[in-house]
Amino acid sequence: MTERGRSVLAIPVPAADPLLARAAELSPAARRGLPAHISLLYPFRPAADLDEATVTALAELLERQPAMEVRFERCHHHDGFVYLRPEPLQPLTGLIATLRRRWSAVLPQGSRPGDDVGAHLTVAMGASPREAAALMRSVEATLPLAARLTEAWLAVFDGVWQPRDRFRFPGPAR
Repeated sequence: MTERGRSVLAIPVPAADPLLARAAELSPAARRGLPAHISLLYPFRPAADLDEATVTALAELLERQPAMEVRFERCHHHDGFVYLRPEPLQPLTGLIATLRRRWSAVLPQGSRPGDDVGAHLTVAMGASPREAAALMRSVEATLPLAARLTEAWLAVFDGVWQPRDRFRFPGPAR
C-alpha cells in the first residue's frame, strides 16, 4: 500500500489505459491508481518537500525534453511483477539518469542491486504465478501498442494519486 505524502514523477501513457483496465478485470494485483504511466522517479520527494525550487528545477529540466514516440512489443514478468518495456528505451533511460543525478538522494522503490528493471509501465505487482500468466496472455493479445509521450506529471498520494504539476515536452517526437 502506498503511503500518504509520497510523490512520483511519471510520464502518462493514455494509450495504455484500456490495456490496464482489461488487466484489472483479470486480477486484483493489477496496478490501480494513476492512469497508465512510466515512472521516472518513485518515490520522489515527500509531498511536504515539494517546494517552488523543486518544481522550477523540474520544469527547467523536463520542458527541454522532446516528446517521444515509443512502442510496447512484449509483456515481461519477474517475481509477480508484470510490466511492459518501452522501445526505444534510450531516451527514457537518459532522462531517468539525468533526474537521478539531479536528485541523487532519491532512491528508487525497493532499490537493491539488480532489482532495477529500467523504464517500464507496470501492469501488476504481487501477482501469483497463475495471475501473471493470465495477465501476460491478455496483455500480449493487445500488443504491439504505440504511444506518444508528451508530458511528465508530478503526482502526490493522499489516499488517491493526484497530479500536482504537469510539464509539457516541447517540439516534435523523436
